[in-house]
Formats: sequence, structure tokens, C-alpha cells
Amino acid sequence: MTTIFSVFFGLISQAQQAAITGKWITPDKDVIEFYAEGQVITAKQIGTETEKDKIYNNKTIAKELKSISAKVFEGIVIDPKDNKTYRGRFTISESGTELNLKVKWGFLSFNETWKRVN
Repeated sequence: MTTIFSVFFGLISQAQQAAITGKWITPDKDVIEFYAEGQVITAKQIGTETEKDKIYNNKTIAKELKSISAKVFEGIVIDPKDNKTYRGRFTISESGTELNLKVKWGFLSFNETWKRVN
């Protein structure tokens, strides 16, 4: 019975991870790729349209993301400009085409919506 539950919850976890994995574009035209690393998700900047941001390509911008629900992931968000870390939440829209990032520090917060790259 324990094996059945382990397999079932493992399949659910993989399906939830698949919802966020892939490429997303930020309002600043940076391309971010989310990928699974075991039971957590990591995100790296893999491209950009702006010359000044190319120095951040291949830099990790989110790590230790864990699925809170099918479309919500929480973990550490890293500002590539100064390497400061923040707690962040990524929420996928119902259509699966938008990703809302919310970063909190103290009583202040920052929101940004990213678009899925096909």
C-alpha cells in the first residue's frame, strides 16, 4: 500500500513540475528556463534581447522551487544584478500561458507577469 501511495504522489509531483518547466519571457525580454532538479525546480536566464543583460545569461535566478499546488511554486528568487536572495512565489495562470512572480521583502512586494515561450 505504501508503494502505491509513493508512486501516486510521485506522478502528481512530476505533473505539477511539468506545469512550470519550459521557457518564459519577462517584461524586460529576458528568456528564463525552468527545469527539474530532483524534487525541486531551478530557473536560469538563457537569453535576452537587451545587450546590457547578456552578462546574466546562464545565471540561476530561482532555486529550490517547490510545488505548493498544481499551479503555485515557492522558493528562492535571486536578483542577478547583486545576487541578493528573496522568497518568491510563481503562480501559473489558468490558461498556462502566463506566470506571475511575486517577491516579498518585509512589508513590500514586487509583482511581474511573464509569458510562456512556445
